[in-house]
Amino acid sequence: MKKVVRNAAYQAYLDANETKDLGTRLKDVRDQSLTPGGRVDMTLFESVAGGRPHPRMRFSFVDVQDPKPPGSLFAPAAAPTSADALREAIQTARSVHAELLSVRDLAGQAPKESPMYWENRIRVSRTAALFAEIRSKADAWLADGTIPAAQRAACHRAVTELEDEAYAGRIVFDNADTRTYHSYGHDAPFVHYLESILASLPEEGGEAMAVSFSSTRESIRRQRDQARNHLDYLMRNKYAFHGIEETDIEPTLGGFLIDCSSRRIVSEALDSDPLEPSYELLRIAPGADHPKAGEWVYRDREGKLHLQTHEPVEVDAELVRGAPVELEDLTFRRAPDDPNLRRGLRFDWDDNGWVQQGRIDWVGWAGHCDIKAVVESLGITLTSEPLPTVTEYRADTGKTTTYNRDLLLEMIASVLELGSVHSLIDGTGQISRGIHHFGGSRNDSLPDRLQFTGTGPGRSFRWPMRGREDSFEVTAIELPGGEKADMGTVFFRYLPDLQEVSFAKNPRYIKTTDGDYNIIDVTGTKLEARIKVDAIDMLTGYPVQRTETTIVDLREGADGGEAGRYFLGSHLDDVGDRKLFRVYYRPKDRTVVAEAFGHAQKDGKWEAVARPEQDIVIQLRSPLHVTLSREVKRDDPSQFTALLQLAQRQAQNICADTDKEAAVWNGVVTQLEAVKVAANPAERTEHWRVDLKARFGDASLEYLVRRDERGEPEAYCPATSENHWGRWPDFLWQDIGDVTTKGLEGDEWVVNESMLERGLIEVRVDESVESGFYVFDDHIKNVYELIYAGLAGYTHTVVHENKRYGHKSTESWQAVVDQLEALRGALTFEGT
Repeated sequence: MKKVVRNAAYQAYLDANETKDLGTRLKDVRDQSLTPGGRVDMTLFESVAGGRPHPRMRFSFVDVQDPKPPGSLFAPAAAPTSADALREAIQTARSVHAELLSVRDLAGQAPKESPMYWENRIRVSRTAALFAEIRSKADAWLADGTIPAAQRAACHRAVTELEDEAYAGRIVFDNADTRTYHSYGHDAPFVHYLESILASLPEEGGEAMAVSFSSTRESIRRQRDQARNHLDYLMRNKYAFHGIEETDIEPTLGGFLIDCSSRRIVSEALDSDPLEPSYELLRIAPGADHPKAGEWVYRDREGKLHLQTHEPVEVDAELVRGAPVELEDLTFRRAPDDPNLRRGLRFDWDDNGWVQQGRIDWVGWAGHCDIKAVVESLGITLTSEPLPTVTEYRADTGKTTTYNRDLLLEMIASVLELGSVHSLIDGTGQISRGIHHFGGSRNDSLPDRLQFTGTGPGRSFRWPMRGREDSFEVTAIELPGGEKADMGTVFFRYLPDLQEVSFAKNPRYIKTTDGDYNIIDVTGTKLEARIKVDAIDMLTGYPVQRTETTIVDLREGADGGEAGRYFLGSHLDDVGDRKLFRVYYRPKDRTVVAEAFGHAQKDGKWEAVARPEQDIVIQLRSPLHVTLSREVKRDDPSQFTALLQLAQRQAQNICADTDKEAAVWNGVVTQLEAVKVAANPAERTEHWRVDLKARFGDASLEYLVRRDERGEPEAYCPATSENHWGRWPDFLWQDIGDVTTKGLEGDEWVVNESMLERGLIEVRVDESVESGFYVFDDHIKNVYELIYAGLAGYTHTVVHENKRYGHKSTESWQAVVDQLEALRGALTFEGT
């Protein structure tokens, strides 16, 4: 271990913080507000109760001042005397002031950054002012009798309907693109900046660690551990260079399977069950008669051993020791396309309980499009010229690291990925910081579900037993009268009639759960369903699935055919034991029967073995009562209105998943156009269409809305069926993050839950501080300071004794570097 000689030269090096002007101490300015992109205020540190600023990334939309605020926008020549006259006067005012209300009078005056936000904010503020004036004057005319009091509701309806129309039309939003969504299927997740940070830190036992105070060394060690924990979590859960095949994990993921603590490559234990492998660290016995005694090794697919540096090594089996490693202690070291990655290594990557064969389909499109959407909605895309960059010199190592625009963007994205959920620091509760809006119900590709009513409370039966994706789908329903149900609308709460611009209750609808799981009564019907049937492959012993069609007749008098029963599907109960149930509905005695099967190897093949003693029989109610639930793609349109109003009436950017199918493609909305298609005044019903353009596709929300007598919406119905070709949005959302290491919420101290769970911060009991707990956040604090430097224009920084100094010119930075280099060069060391 190196030790620095403590002499005058060393003291001069340590005193540089006091004796030299090293630049702007970022600690003194890092809590100042920034406006990257022009439409949000962003802060990265917060001072609590007069203490040192803690890392806290948060945002708020900026106000926009109208450079030409208009005067009165509603001054009819004669006061209207009826609701119809009021409606006409409002329409006239909108026509007369069309140029002001569309902000065409401000053409060419928008700022360079976020120009559409600037225009849209002024437009909605002028529209709001118009209707505030309309309401004020309408209330006065109703109060003094100019408009009869009997027409109060009709007046409110006229104002509300025309206000909706005034905010409708086309809205174009700013459209800066980050040019990445940190996707799984490429070398794109936000891991590279963490590797750069870790590479920049002093190595244990070297000169760079020796030059620092002991407290600085401890901080560096914490920073390294916390940054490594951050990287390990991302590599284990977010990185998949060529997608994922669990039976060939290293080449497809693009990294070596390693032990988190030792950083050594692990091996699959030879006696592992291929469905549930176990792992171990291998070592040549230290006392062995072998030139590589004591070296750690790993095993490849053929059973050959290699040193950790990948050189092959011949070792007798009895000289090799194995130490078990638990699954939770494993991660991956990034190495895309490395020729030493092992073929055939098995690993349960998606944590579903067993290693599955073939590619995991969803990984092919997975990524962090949600984080991309947040960044783009806030305008912090770091695309304005000149692109931000930070070049940092560390006095302890004498090395320089450059964090370019892409790495700074990774930092911001990785922080936002941590989320805004915080735990009370004493572990007794949880809160969410920030602003989070969600409209619609996310499609999770849940199966249709049959619910058979049992003989008493808690005795009913639901099939399938768990929400395995698309495992049971009803494709046809024959109603008691013999007619076929319209599968596009049979699960709707209301049935639309576009010709009449009206809708009526669906007699089979019962209720909705979880926002989009609609339940209908199917008692007395005949169902046809497409099902996924579990089985065990006779050659490999791996679980497999096949698709079948089945009939389930729920009518009185159904006999179940020759077998006297209807096949519902299968249920994989215990993967390790290869046990499954085949499940049937038996109409004769109104029961559900689950027949148990295990599997055993015989002559090299896996064969099913009946286990009748484990069969399950469930008695159903008489008379039979059955419901069917489906996760509908066209959600209740009322779920979207709050988000649409954020965009239409506050000009705030929102995000959308424009694909109602399973794949999630979150993207910022770049354009929105709302149009009233038709109306039925007699029934107070309107037909609206909202067209959305978002980063990853377009969608249309087409619906009917019925108003009450005052014009307020009272019921909504999708205007198109589930089978319509048009793309219906899955959901709309807005997320304005608030990501803190430690903070005060009211009277409660909180810490970020993800940071704590992943080991990015450390909490220790410390009664000497106000909260009773001390939070070590060395890693996140450094990341936030680097982000601040990049966005505040400090293109160059210097770190000396863990203190960071900023410079806005290369010349001033280089002068400081030269001084520190001279001081560092005068030091002498002893030891090895």
